[in-house]
Amino acid sequence: MSDSAISVHNVTKTYSLYQKPLHRLLEIFHPLGKKYHTPFCALNNINFELKKGQALGVIGRNGSGKSSLLQLITGIQQPSAGTVHVNGRISALLELGAGFNPEFTGRENVYLNTAIQGFSEEDTDERFQRIAEFADIGEFIDRPVKTYSSGMYIRLAFAAAVSVQPEILIVDEALSVGDIFFQQKCMTHMQKMMKGCTIVLVSHDMHSIVNLCDRVLLLENGQVAFDGDPVEGVSQYTKILHDEHFSGGKKIAERAEVLPQNVVEKMSDLGDDFSQWTKIPESKRSGVEQVIIESLSITSQGKPINVVQQGDVISIRMLVHAAADMNEIIFGYNIKDRVGNAIFGENSLCLDPSALHLNAGYNFVEYSFRWPEVYPYKYTITVGIGQGLIPLGHVVQCWAHDIASITAVTPGRSIHGMFNNDLEALTVTSI
Repeated sequence: MSDSAISVHNVTKTYSLYQKPLHRLLEIFHPLGKKYHTPFCALNNINFELKKGQALGVIGRNGSGKSSLLQLITGIQQPSAGTVHVNGRISALLELGAGFNPEFTGRENVYLNTAIQGFSEEDTDERFQRIAEFADIGEFIDRPVKTYSSGMYIRLAFAAAVSVQPEILIVDEALSVGDIFFQQKCMTHMQKMMKGCTIVLVSHDMHSIVNLCDRVLLLENGQVAFDGDPVEGVSQYTKILHDEHFSGGKKIAERAEVLPQNVVEKMSDLGDDFSQWTKIPESKRSGVEQVIIESLSITSQGKPINVVQQGDVISIRMLVHAAADMNEIIFGYNIKDRVGNAIFGENSLCLDPSALHLNAGYNFVEYSFRWPEVYPYKYTITVGIGQGLIPLGHVVQCWAHDIASITAVTPGRSIHGMFNNDLEALTVTSI
């Protein structure tokens, strides 16, 4: 028996775009076969296989082909070329509340929705109490849906949709519904479902992607730009967004592959072994890049480190190249956990940003921070350089994504959450 849940092989999906509806008829009946449409390739030669029990996150910019891929997997549309094989009972959360009748009560719509999914009235009787408790809309369950707020409508729609026990669950932007408490409930429910279900999740919420998925498919212009680890996939996606947003900026001129000898000598004079620094590859950088972070080192007490504990002073040293003299420069860092959640960070706006500048050419930058008491695990460091004061808007000159990893250890005290925050005071009074 195959352990494959979804198999997509050489799939291409092309749409015909017409300027006017009439052009469809003209194209059909034109005696010389004149074409009135413009072909648009939404997906181009997509290949991947998803094993049973895996959770796949699909990310990408608007128009990258995510929705088209989901429609092919669910059978709503057929590929123009290639094959899609689905092995298992499938349930899709593509448009919450589709099919709800506004004149019906919430209870009646639940029975209608489950009937559409193939469940008998007896099956829904067994599930209804759980659905009502999950939606948590109280007495409104027996009122017409047209009297619901948008939040109540979405809560009931999600509760009805996830009441089934599918073998394959397709979710398109359905985890950001309702208030924060309902979102937490949805996330917990999804995590439970993942234990016995294959999941394909499309979302712009990168925290949901890295927390729920064990694999990411990044689509760009209808093609697979990345397939693999969720944290790395999100990093690649962030780079694409930055490059798109700042594409109008003037790019720095190409620099020599080898650093000038005088720069190497000056770096060595600063007391650090420059040969041990990490060179930042192009694939890890994004932004306008009139300023570029060339190399970087992470030290404590002047020595390179990969293990840190509470109280250690961490120094980030960077070799930076600027295309011209620049003022109002912002330096910052961000520490992320193993699934890409930002734990803490800071930038130089806490200092006097108007006093920070870069000279044209190479610059040495160093800043420090004290490591807090965080959960003992591996963390990654992202550094960035911006320009301009935030209240007035600023430009991201260069971000270097997840360019170093560091392991945090703790002296034995339990960590309650992501990090500990010591109590300022505690009093007990007998009355």
